[in-house]
Amino acid sequence: MTQAAATTSDTPSTPDMGLGARIANVFFAPASAFAAVAARPRASGVLAVCIVTMMAAQFTFLSTEVGQTAALNQQIDTMKAFGVTVTDEMVRQMESRMEYAPFTGAAALLLYLPVMSAAVAGLLLAIFTVITGGGATFKQVFAIVAHSLVIVALQAFFTFPIAYAREELVSPSLLSVFFPMLDDTGFLYHLLNTIDVFHIWWVISLSIGMAALYKRGTGGAAATLFGVYSVIVLIIAVVRTV
Repeated sequence: MTQAAATTSDTPSTPDMGLGARIANVFFAPASAFAAVAARPRASGVLAVCIVTMMAAQFTFLSTEVGQTAALNQQIDTMKAFGVTVTDEMVRQMESRMEYAPFTGAAALLLYLPVMSAAVAGLLLAIFTVITGGGATFKQVFAIVAHSLVIVALQAFFTFPIAYAREELVSPSLLSVFFPMLDDTGFLYHLLNTIDVFHIWWVISLSIGMAALYKRGTGGAAATLFGVYSVIVLIIAVVRTV
């Protein structure tokens, strides 16, 4: 029998969970939460909660002068990091658009999160289909990804207050924060500046979800996902260093 058949047959014996219980258990009992999600894949509710939560946090931050200045400085630093020559005229244009940042930022999140979730779900489905021979549906994987986003939503509540206090839009959970002695032009700095503690937690959460869905060990799923994550991080670090 296929994995899909096995998952379907497990549904009656897997306790159902409401939206609040699923969100809470992603933090406190992830194996149980993702088993319930795999058995009864529902994504719209938790995706809406994550989007609204992140939009509210970002909108509040970008509605302040400190937030707008920090966002502007981050844009300039990012452009310079990729070799773009930032002129005074470009800065003035970006400054003129900052008053709309709370709204454009919220709109971007509204579009970005569902598309990003669908892309990640498609990639995971392809990877695990190759590894396991298939058995899950896109709907199931998308629901797993959507529930893992509560980790990303929590990051917003952690990051923006600290960013406001520090007046800079830099994640305080980047590994580079713990190594201030590193040369900020070197590869090691850029590597650690790409790795975020919350991203690691998110990958672990995804690993638990995919293991629950495919009835595999969490260690094997984690090895696969951290392998993909490592490749992405290395590519970004190399591009920033060059």
